[in-house]
Amino acid sequence: MEKSIRSIVHSLPSKQAGMVKSDRAIRLDKGEFPYPPAPQVISAIQAAASGINRYPEVLTNTLRQALADYNQVELDQIFVGNGSDDLIELVLKICIEPGDQVILPVPTFFVYGAASQMLGGVTVAVPRQADFGLDVAAILAAITPRTKLIFIANPNNPTANLVDRMALIELLDQTDCLIVVDECYFEICQTTIAAEIEKYPNLIVLRSLSKGFGLAGLRLGYGITNSQMTDYLYRIAQIFPVNQLAIAAGMAALANLDYMETKLAEIKKERQQLAEALQALGLKVYRSDTNFLLVSCKSWHITSASLVAQLAQQEIFVADFGGKPGLDNYHLRIATGTPAENEVFLATLQTLKP
Repeated sequence: MEKSIRSIVHSLPSKQAGMVKSDRAIRLDKGEFPYPPAPQVISAIQAAASGINRYPEVLTNTLRQALADYNQVELDQIFVGNGSDDLIELVLKICIEPGDQVILPVPTFFVYGAASQMLGGVTVAVPRQADFGLDVAAILAAITPRTKLIFIANPNNPTANLVDRMALIELLDQTDCLIVVDECYFEICQTTIAAEIEKYPNLIVLRSLSKGFGLAGLRLGYGITNSQMTDYLYRIAQIFPVNQLAIAAGMAALANLDYMETKLAEIKKERQQLAEALQALGLKVYRSDTNFLLVSCKSWHITSASLVAQLAQQEIFVADFGGKPGLDNYHLRIATGTPAENEVFLATLQTLKP
């Protein structure tokens, strides 16, 4: 059996199942939309459920058209997939040969590196600036003839900051390798580089319906790029890239934007109040253009791993980023929950303050 397994698979770590969380758990660790999706989305899923004995639409053009209308682009400039993780792998599959390089400005989203390595790519970490902005000169200096792709999360995960637009333009102007700008928090920050897809044929923008529309459990993501790149992506994509229920939910979510906008306004208000409360506890809170906060607990003289573990004992879950590339041992990421969730979280955190 072993001789049939690709060598790269042996070098990858085994995946572990996540902790099962009770209904009482406060889940602030995944950056999720804290509210259920719009009632119309639930109704659409229920209506579609009776038809799941049939395959979904090939290449999902109906949903693609709705997404094209939402983003004011053409249908052939949209591609869809089973969540952003699937799209990240899809982009890598069209350009990475074993030994090719992928540049990652760190800290950043871990899936970029994991997916690159899975396909035999070599990741090149380029540290961000002190304020977590892009070091454009360092990125350009890191490019070699084997560099195929640069991943840039904007806003960045886990640091929550937006990248300066001119930094992105400078990179696009000075390199012809693929540049993937991950805008999965677009609905929250309302900042995009997607208008440049015609000018820069090497630009791919990724989006998600998880963070702004509350569809994380259905796994639905999409990308915006030029029609030639879309064609390449669909040549290697599955013929049924999105399931029937996700299609129905996506269509309904896009038809009910008022719900999304109302809930995101509430999330932004809660995010600000949460940031102020954490600062009042003596923690360092970084500026956020997402629905989560990057926080340093160094002033408490306790590592983030310890603090995260203590919160987990109380069934409150936040994400430990201590020791991740580009960060010290005191960083954690806290998503904005509902008002009730945030209140319980802050009250519990207060009891853990040294």
